[in-house]
Amino acid sequence: MIAGLVVWLAVSSTGNLTINELEKTAQARLALYDSSLRAAIDRYRYLPYVVSRHHQVIDAVAGTGNAHTASLYLEKVNDRAGAAALYVLDQRGMTIASSNWNTADSFVGEDYSFRPYFNQSIAGHEGFFFGIGVTTGRAGLFISTPISRNDQIIGVVVVKLELDELEKNWQDGGEVVFVADADGVITLTSRGDWKYRTLLPLSAADRERITRNRQYVGEDLNSLDIGGQISDGKGTLAIGSEQFLYDVKKIDGSDWRIFYLTSMSDVTARQGTVMLITIIASGLIMLIILFLRERELKLASQREALEFERIQSLNTRLEEEITERRKTENELRGTQNELVQAGKLAALGQMSAAIAHEINQPIAAIRTFCASAKLMIERGKTEQLDQNISQISSLTERMGAITGQLKTFSRKSTGVLEPVDLKIALDNALQLLSPQLETENCQLERHELRMPLMVHADLVRIEQVCVNIIRNALDAMIDSPKKRLRIDLTTAESNVIMRISDTGPGMDDDALALLFDPFFTTKDPGQGVGLGLSVTYGIVRDFGGSIKAYNMTSGGACFEVRLPLLREQTS
Repeated sequence: MIAGLVVWLAVSSTGNLTINELEKTAQARLALYDSSLRAAIDRYRYLPYVVSRHHQVIDAVAGTGNAHTASLYLEKVNDRAGAAALYVLDQRGMTIASSNWNTADSFVGEDYSFRPYFNQSIAGHEGFFFGIGVTTGRAGLFISTPISRNDQIIGVVVVKLELDELEKNWQDGGEVVFVADADGVITLTSRGDWKYRTLLPLSAADRERITRNRQYVGEDLNSLDIGGQISDGKGTLAIGSEQFLYDVKKIDGSDWRIFYLTSMSDVTARQGTVMLITIIASGLIMLIILFLRERELKLASQREALEFERIQSLNTRLEEEITERRKTENELRGTQNELVQAGKLAALGQMSAAIAHEINQPIAAIRTFCASAKLMIERGKTEQLDQNISQISSLTERMGAITGQLKTFSRKSTGVLEPVDLKIALDNALQLLSPQLETENCQLERHELRMPLMVHADLVRIEQVCVNIIRNALDAMIDSPKKRLRIDLTTAESNVIMRISDTGPGMDDDALALLFDPFFTTKDPGQGVGLGLSVTYGIVRDFGGSIKAYNMTSGGACFEVRLPLLREQTS
């Protein structure tokens, strides 16, 4: 009786301990697999939204642009993105442009109106659908976004992702993991023989819908031989002759579920070993206790060693991901700096006429003074040369100040943030723009506090913010009969506030909503590329501030920039 109780207690405790350990490991592994899957999807999820806002795509769908031009744009974008395909559908579900337009299995001209992702997006939602491609015969995940013009949906942008590489990595890992869709169809799995099997038998209505959507063409969708009910969370189930512990989790942003299965054979084997040892050693209680204690310590050491190796592997992967993300961040910073530099050079180019006029005036005056000096020398009136030479020196100093400011403005940013007086940055920007202000006969009003307004920023980039906003205001007032630029510098709580307002016509609601989007511009073609305010928005955000634009009741528009005031200034 006592021996049987000891055997039962040993077997039961060993099984429970093993199951608890496997469940903890399963939760950690499931989180890792879920993270890798979401990372693979999120890498491309933004792409349809970005493409849907491009003017070439919108014009092609609306019928006012060239579909082939849109295909070339999609091909160029997808070459960088690396998705399986990127294509555009019109309101009828017909493909009018595609990144694979010049391949044998081009999507151009194909009708995909039967696909659920098209119907979801044409109704104004994001589409999310997994299926076998009817054109290529290759399975993939389709993510779609509606294309809108004037608040009306006119088409759909779709990106297709093929997750074969991710699935192969799962298979190489030697663990049992799979993803099932809302119908319980296994779409991704580390067990190749389970693909396109179902967790439960499909109803006739579900099969008819899947067939109508041509989701899994050529697949029988037979059910796995599962014993037991599958619920959210964790539990046990039987597939054929195999017993598993399972852990399941819903994938955010979709109706998919990801499963991680652990074989119960480890539990059964360990229980059998403990039972055998307990029965054999039942007559030698003390020896059994000592043996089990030694063996348990050995097993614990082995488990710790395996767990340590697993953690080392995870740490290595995390270090690689961190290195890759830092590399990506550096590349993004470099790209932003290049955009800032390009914006400054573009601004200098557009201000060149006014600057040239400003420099030509002292050059013409210098010529006059030189000619006058020559006549004085010829006539022997050298006593008056000193005044002419002083005038020439003053004019050259004026020209030097202009060219020096141009050189300072055009230099690249160091990227180092330091205390900067916003008033000095504004002075530099206005000095650079003074020729254009005079040429366009624009009245400048400036209201500011006497004390320095110190912010944590980069002088070159904060000057770029001031130049971009002021030039935008000058462009807005080009047709205004009275041009007045007002600049107010104030503080509120722990912020410096700079408001720059003009007497232009203001902006409509559509322009205000898209004002800081890249490549959005209200100027005529060839007059701007729409990067100035987008770069300005990015610079202000980098400095921990905010920027907004609005129309004033008195007329005209106002740009408001808020930057954190340094603590030394607020104390």
